[in-house]
Amino acid sequence: MGINRLVDIGKSALFTAQQAILVTGHNIANVNTPGYSRQQITLSENAPQDGSPGQIGMGVQAESIKRSYDAFVDAQLVSSGSQVGEFTASSTAMAQLEPLFGDANNQGIGAGLNDFFSALQDVATNPSDLAARTVFLSKATALADQFNQSAAILTTAQGFLDSQVGQTITDVNRLTSQIADLNTKIADTESSGQQANDLRDQRGVALADLGERIDISSIEDATGQVTVFTGRGQLLVDKARTYKLVGVPDLSNNGLLDVRYDAGAGPTTSLIPVIQSGQLKGLLDVRDQTIPSLRASLDTLASEVVTQVNQQHRLGFGLDGSTNLDFFT
Repeated sequence: MGINRLVDIGKSALFTAQQAILVTGHNIANVNTPGYSRQQITLSENAPQDGSPGQIGMGVQAESIKRSYDAFVDAQLVSSGSQVGEFTASSTAMAQLEPLFGDANNQGIGAGLNDFFSALQDVATNPSDLAARTVFLSKATALADQFNQSAAILTTAQGFLDSQVGQTITDVNRLTSQIADLNTKIADTESSGQQANDLRDQRGVALADLGERIDISSIEDATGQVTVFTGRGQLLVDKARTYKLVGVPDLSNNGLLDVRYDAGAGPTTSLIPVIQSGQLKGLLDVRDQTIPSLRASLDTLASEVVTQVNQQHRLGFGLDGSTNLDFFT
Protein backbone atom coordinates (compact mmCIF):
# COMPACT_ATOMS: atom_id res chain seq x y z
CA MET A 1 0.00 0.00 0.00
CA GLY A 2 2.83 2.43 0.84
CA ILE A 3 4.65 1.84 -2.46
CA ASN A 4 1.46 2.27 -4.50
CA ARG A 5 0.68 5.50 -2.69
CA LEU A 6 4.18 6.80 -3.43
CA VAL A 7 3.80 5.93 -7.13
CA ASP A 8 0.45 7.75 -7.23
CA ILE A 9 2.04 10.86 -5.76
CA GLY A 10 4.82 10.76 -8.33
CA LYS A 11 2.35 10.17 -11.15
CA SER A 12 0.19 13.13 -10.12
CA ALA A 13 3.28 15.34 -9.90
CA LEU A 14 4.42 14.35 -13.41
CA PHE A 15 0.95 14.75 -14.89
CA THR A 16 0.53 18.16 -13.26
CA ALA A 17 3.96 19.28 -14.47
CA GLN A 18 3.02 18.14 -17.97
CA GLN A 19 -0.14 20.27 -17.84
CA ALA A 20 1.91 23.27 -16.69
CA ILE A 21 4.33 22.77 -19.60
CA LEU A 22 1.39 22.59 -22.03
CA VAL A 23 0.04 25.90 -20.71
CA THR A 24 3.49 27.47 -21.04
CA GLY A 25 3.77 26.17 -24.60
CA HIS A 26 0.34 27.59 -25.41
CA ASN A 27 1.44 30.99 -24.08
CA ILE A 28 4.63 30.95 -26.15
CA ALA A 29 2.80 29.84 -29.30
CA ASN A 30 0.33 32.73 -29.00
CA VAL A 31 2.82 35.46 -28.09
CA ASN A 32 1.92 37.35 -31.30
CA THR A 33 -1.80 36.49 -31.36
CA PRO A 34 -3.91 39.69 -31.18
CA GLY A 35 -5.94 39.88 -27.99
CA TYR A 36 -4.39 36.78 -26.42
CA SER A 37 -4.25 36.79 -22.60
CA ARG A 38 -1.46 34.87 -20.93
CA GLN A 39 -2.80 31.84 -19.10
CA GLN A 40 -1.70 30.57 -15.69
CA ILE A 41 -2.18 27.19 -14.09
CA THR A 42 -3.18 27.09 -10.44
CA LEU A 43 -1.92 24.17 -8.37
CA SER A 44 -3.41 22.69 -5.20
CA GLU A 45 -2.84 19.73 -2.94
CA ASN A 46 -4.75 16.54 -3.55
CA ALA A 47 -7.14 15.59 -0.80
CA PRO A 48 -5.19 13.75 1.93
CA GLN A 49 -6.04 10.31 3.22
CA ASP A 50 -6.55 9.49 6.86
CA GLY A 51 -3.81 7.42 8.34
CA SER A 52 -1.71 6.84 11.40
CA PRO A 53 -0.33 8.85 13.10
CA GLY A 54 -2.25 11.46 10.98
CA GLN A 55 -3.43 12.41 7.50
CA ILE A 56 -1.05 11.56 4.69
CA GLY A 57 -0.74 13.88 1.65
CA MET A 58 -1.54 12.55 -1.80
CA GLY A 59 0.48 14.89 -4.02
CA VAL A 60 -0.47 17.79 -6.29
CA GLN A 61 -3.14 18.55 -8.87
CA ALA A 62 -3.94 21.29 -11.42
CA GLU A 63 -6.90 23.14 -9.96
CA SER A 64 -7.63 25.60 -12.79
CA ILE A 65 -6.23 27.37 -15.84
CA LYS A 66 -7.12 31.05 -15.84
CA ARG A 67 -6.35 34.13 -17.93
CA SER A 68 -4.18 36.96 -16.65
CA TYR A 69 -6.85 39.55 -17.18
CA ASP A 70 -7.88 42.88 -15.65
CA ALA A 71 -11.47 43.84 -16.45
CA PHE A 72 -10.92 47.50 -15.51
CA VAL A 73 -7.87 47.88 -17.75
CA ASP A 74 -9.66 46.12 -20.60
CA ALA A 75 -12.64 48.49 -20.30
CA GLN A 76 -10.27 51.47 -20.42
CA LEU A 77 -8.61 50.07 -23.54
CA VAL A 78 -11.98 49.69 -25.26
CA SER A 79 -12.88 53.28 -24.34
CA SER A 80 -9.52 54.56 -25.60
CA GLY A 81 -9.99 52.52 -28.77
CA SER A 82 -13.26 54.36 -29.43
CA GLN A 83 -11.48 57.71 -29.22
CA VAL A 84 -8.62 56.52 -31.41
CA GLY A 85 -11.14 55.24 -33.97
CA GLU A 86 -12.91 58.62 -34.01
CA PHE A 87 -9.73 60.69 -34.34
CA THR A 88 -8.23 58.37 -36.97
CA ALA A 89 -11.35 58.52 -39.14
CA SER A 90 -11.53 62.32 -38.83
CA SER A 91 -7.82 62.76 -39.51
CA THR A 92 -7.90 60.53 -42.60
CA ALA A 93 -10.93 62.35 -44.02
CA MET A 94 -9.49 65.79 -43.30
CA ALA A 95 -6.18 64.84 -44.92
CA GLN A 96 -8.08 64.14 -48.14
CA LEU A 97 -9.73 67.58 -48.02
CA GLU A 98 -6.65 69.58 -47.01
CA PRO A 99 -5.15 69.88 -50.54
CA LEU A 100 -8.26 71.80 -51.65
CA PHE A 101 -7.38 74.74 -49.44
CA GLY A 102 -3.71 74.36 -48.55
CA ASP A 103 -1.41 76.38 -50.79
CA ALA A 104 1.81 74.58 -49.89
CA ASN A 105 2.22 73.69 -53.57
CA ASN A 106 0.90 77.07 -54.74
CA GLN A 107 -1.97 75.36 -56.57
CA GLY A 108 -4.99 76.04 -54.38
CA ILE A 109 -7.73 78.66 -54.52
CA GLY A 110 -5.48 81.16 -52.77
CA ALA A 111 -2.92 80.88 -55.56
CA GLY A 112 -5.74 81.21 -58.12
CA LEU A 113 -6.94 84.41 -56.46
CA ASN A 114 -3.42 85.82 -56.46
CA ASP A 115 -3.02 85.07 -60.15
CA PHE A 116 -6.43 86.57 -60.91
CA PHE A 117 -5.83 89.85 -59.10
CA SER A 118 -2.29 90.10 -60.46
CA ALA A 119 -3.64 89.79 -63.99
CA LEU A 120 -6.37 92.33 -63.13
CA GLN A 121 -3.71 94.77 -61.97
CA ASP A 122 -1.88 94.36 -65.28
CA VAL A 123 -5.07 95.25 -67.19
CA ALA A 124 -5.73 98.23 -64.92
CA THR A 125 -2.18 99.47 -65.52
CA ASN A 126 -2.44 99.14 -69.30
CA PRO A 127 -6.14 98.85 -70.34
CA SER A 128 -5.44 98.83 -74.07
CA ASP A 129 -3.02 95.89 -73.92
CA LEU A 130 -4.92 93.01 -75.58
CA ALA A 131 -2.39 90.42 -74.38
CA ALA A 132 -2.95 91.49 -70.76
CA ARG A 133 -6.71 91.26 -71.30
CA THR A 134 -6.36 87.75 -72.74
CA VAL A 135 -4.26 86.63 -69.77
CA PHE A 136 -6.78 88.19 -67.37
CA LEU A 137 -9.68 86.29 -68.97
CA SER A 138 -7.66 83.09 -68.80
CA LYS A 139 -6.94 83.57 -65.08
CA ALA A 140 -10.58 84.39 -64.40
CA THR A 141 -11.69 81.20 -66.15
CA ALA A 142 -9.10 79.20 -64.21
CA LEU A 143 -10.31 80.70 -60.91
CA ALA A 144 -13.94 79.88 -61.71
CA ASP A 145 -12.91 76.33 -62.60
CA GLN A 146 -11.07 76.02 -59.28
CA PHE A 147 -14.16 77.06 -57.35
CA ASN A 148 -16.37 74.64 -59.28
CA GLN A 149 -13.84 71.80 -59.02
CA SER A 150 -13.44 72.32 -55.28
CA ALA A 151 -17.20 72.22 -54.79
CA ALA A 152 -17.42 69.02 -56.85
CA ILE A 153 -14.59 67.41 -54.86
CA LEU A 154 -16.37 68.26 -51.59
CA THR A 155 -19.53 66.61 -52.88
CA THR A 156 -17.57 63.53 -53.98
CA ALA A 157 -15.78 63.35 -50.63
CA GLN A 158 -19.08 63.55 -48.80
CA GLY A 159 -20.43 60.68 -50.88
CA PHE A 160 -17.32 58.61 -50.19
CA LEU A 161 -17.64 59.22 -46.46
CA ASP A 162 -21.30 58.22 -46.68
CA SER A 163 -20.27 54.89 -48.22
CA GLN A 164 -17.80 54.44 -45.34
CA VAL A 165 -20.62 55.10 -42.88
CA GLY A 166 -22.59 52.31 -44.56
CA GLN A 167 -19.62 49.94 -44.36
CA THR A 168 -19.08 50.78 -40.70
CA ILE A 169 -22.73 49.97 -39.98
CA THR A 170 -22.20 46.59 -41.67
CA ASP A 171 -19.06 46.01 -39.58
CA VAL A 172 -20.91 46.87 -36.35
CA ASN A 173 -23.67 44.37 -37.13
CA ARG A 174 -21.12 41.69 -38.05
CA LEU A 175 -19.23 42.17 -34.77
CA THR A 176 -22.36 42.15 -32.62
CA SER A 177 -23.40 38.85 -34.22
CA GLN A 178 -19.93 37.46 -33.52
CA ILE A 179 -20.09 38.55 -29.88
CA ALA A 180 -23.55 37.00 -29.44
CA ASP A 181 -22.29 33.71 -30.92
CA LEU A 182 -19.26 33.73 -28.58
CA ASN A 183 -21.58 34.46 -25.64
CA THR A 184 -23.42 31.22 -26.33
CA LYS A 185 -20.22 29.20 -26.70
CA ILE A 186 -18.72 30.62 -23.51
CA ALA A 187 -21.87 29.92 -21.49
CA ASP A 188 -22.05 26.34 -22.82
CA THR A 189 -18.37 25.70 -22.08
CA GLU A 190 -18.33 27.15 -18.58
CA SER A 191 -21.61 25.56 -17.54
CA SER A 192 -19.74 22.24 -17.67
CA GLY A 193 -17.07 23.53 -15.29
CA GLN A 194 -14.45 24.43 -17.91
CA GLN A 195 -12.71 27.78 -18.37
CA ALA A 196 -13.42 29.25 -21.85
CA ASN A 197 -10.16 31.19 -21.89
CA ASP A 198 -9.55 31.26 -25.65
CA LEU A 199 -13.21 32.00 -26.41
CA ARG A 200 -13.09 34.90 -23.97
CA ASP A 201 -9.99 36.23 -25.72
CA GLN A 202 -11.79 36.07 -29.06
CA ARG A 203 -14.75 37.94 -27.60
CA GLY A 204 -12.39 40.54 -26.15
CA VAL A 205 -10.93 41.16 -29.61
CA ALA A 206 -14.45 41.48 -31.07
CA LEU A 207 -15.45 43.94 -28.33
CA ALA A 208 -12.31 46.01 -28.96
CA ASP A 209 -13.01 46.05 -32.72
CA LEU A 210 -16.61 47.06 -32.05
CA GLY A 211 -15.43 49.81 -29.69
CA GLU A 212 -13.21 51.25 -32.42
CA ARG A 213 -16.27 51.70 -34.60
CA ILE A 214 -18.83 52.96 -32.09
CA ASP A 215 -18.78 53.84 -28.39
CA ILE A 216 -19.90 50.91 -26.25
CA SER A 217 -20.21 49.77 -22.66
CA SER A 218 -20.71 46.21 -21.48
CA ILE A 219 -21.57 44.16 -18.40
CA GLU A 220 -21.03 40.44 -17.79
CA ASP A 221 -23.52 38.21 -16.00
CA ALA A 222 -22.96 35.11 -13.87
CA THR A 223 -23.04 32.81 -16.91
CA GLY A 224 -20.11 34.66 -18.53
CA GLN A 225 -22.25 36.33 -21.20
CA VAL A 226 -21.96 40.06 -21.89
CA THR A 227 -24.61 42.65 -22.63
CA VAL A 228 -23.40 45.49 -24.85
CA PHE A 229 -24.88 49.00 -25.00
CA THR A 230 -24.28 52.08 -27.13
CA GLY A 231 -25.58 55.65 -27.21
CA ARG A 232 -28.06 56.28 -24.42
CA GLY A 233 -28.51 52.70 -23.35
CA GLN A 234 -29.48 51.20 -26.71
CA LEU A 235 -28.84 47.45 -26.63
CA LEU A 236 -26.53 46.03 -29.27
CA VAL A 237 -26.05 42.57 -27.74
CA ASP A 238 -28.18 40.90 -25.08
CA LYS A 239 -26.57 37.49 -24.48
CA ALA A 240 -27.44 35.56 -27.67
CA ARG A 241 -29.65 38.27 -29.17
CA THR A 242 -28.46 41.17 -31.32
CA TYR A 243 -29.98 44.52 -32.25
CA LYS A 244 -28.96 46.02 -35.57
CA LEU A 245 -28.00 49.42 -36.88
CA VAL A 246 -29.54 50.41 -40.20
CA GLY A 247 -28.51 53.10 -42.67
CA VAL A 248 -31.59 54.90 -43.99
CA PRO A 249 -31.27 57.60 -46.72
CA ASP A 250 -32.24 60.96 -45.22
CA LEU A 251 -33.95 63.11 -47.83
CA SER A 252 -33.53 66.19 -45.63
CA ASN A 253 -29.74 65.63 -45.75
CA ASN A 254 -29.25 65.11 -49.51
CA GLY A 255 -30.04 61.41 -49.23
CA LEU A 256 -27.07 60.70 -46.95
CA LEU A 257 -27.44 57.77 -44.57
CA ASP A 258 -29.09 58.33 -41.22
CA VAL A 259 -27.81 55.80 -38.68
CA ARG A 260 -30.90 54.31 -37.09
CA TYR A 261 -31.50 51.74 -34.37
CA ASP A 262 -33.63 48.67 -34.96
CA ALA A 263 -35.05 47.24 -31.74
CA GLY A 264 -36.82 44.50 -33.68
CA ALA A 265 -39.76 46.40 -35.13
CA GLY A 266 -37.84 48.15 -37.92
CA PRO A 267 -35.41 51.09 -37.88
CA THR A 268 -36.80 53.98 -35.86
CA THR A 269 -34.58 56.07 -33.60
CA SER A 270 -31.72 58.01 -35.16
CA LEU A 271 -28.48 57.38 -33.28
CA ILE A 272 -26.48 60.21 -34.85
CA PRO A 273 -27.20 62.70 -32.01
CA VAL A 274 -26.14 60.22 -29.30
CA ILE A 275 -23.06 58.55 -30.83
CA GLN A 276 -20.23 59.81 -28.65
CA SER A 277 -17.06 58.37 -30.20
CA GLY A 278 -15.67 55.72 -32.51
CA GLN A 279 -15.01 55.59 -36.23
CA LEU A 280 -18.69 56.20 -36.95
CA LYS A 281 -18.60 59.45 -34.97
CA GLY A 282 -15.52 60.68 -36.84
CA LEU A 283 -17.02 59.91 -40.25
CA LEU A 284 -20.36 61.54 -39.41
CA ASP A 285 -18.74 64.69 -38.03
CA VAL A 286 -16.70 65.28 -41.20
CA ARG A 287 -19.60 64.30 -43.48
CA ASP A 288 -22.32 66.34 -41.76
CA GLN A 289 -20.40 69.22 -40.18
CA THR A 290 -16.94 69.80 -41.64
CA ILE A 291 -17.79 69.42 -45.33
CA PRO A 292 -21.00 71.51 -45.20
CA SER A 293 -19.04 74.21 -43.32
CA LEU A 294 -16.28 74.15 -45.93
CA ARG A 295 -18.84 74.28 -48.74
CA ALA A 296 -20.56 77.27 -47.12
CA SER A 297 -17.21 79.07 -46.74
CA LEU A 298 -16.35 78.27 -50.35
CA ASP A 299 -19.72 79.59 -51.55
CA THR A 300 -19.31 82.76 -49.47
CA LEU A 301 -15.84 83.38 -50.86
CA ALA A 302 -16.97 82.83 -54.44
CA SER A 303 -20.01 85.06 -53.93
CA GLU A 304 -17.91 87.87 -52.46
CA VAL A 305 -15.38 87.69 -55.31
CA VAL A 306 -18.17 87.85 -57.90
CA THR A 307 -20.00 90.68 -56.11
CA GLN A 308 -16.97 92.88 -55.46
CA VAL A 309 -15.42 92.38 -58.90
CA ASN A 310 -18.72 93.04 -60.65
CA GLN A 311 -19.33 96.22 -58.63
CA GLN A 312 -15.98 97.63 -59.70
CA HIS A 313 -16.35 96.39 -63.26
CA ARG A 314 -19.65 98.26 -63.70
CA LEU A 315 -17.83 101.51 -62.94
CA GLY A 316 -15.30 101.02 -65.72
CA PHE A 317 -15.42 101.38 -69.49
CA GLY A 318 -14.77 98.86 -72.26
CA LEU A 319 -12.60 99.63 -75.27
CA ASP A 320 -15.83 100.30 -77.18
CA GLY A 321 -17.06 102.71 -74.49
CA SER A 322 -19.58 100.28 -72.94
CA THR A 323 -20.15 100.50 -69.19
CA ASN A 324 -22.29 99.15 -66.33
CA LEU A 325 -21.49 95.55 -67.30
CA ASP A 326 -20.88 92.55 -65.03
CA PHE A 327 -17.61 90.66 -65.41
CA PHE A 328 -18.75 87.41 -63.81
CA THR A 329 -22.07 85.77 -64.59
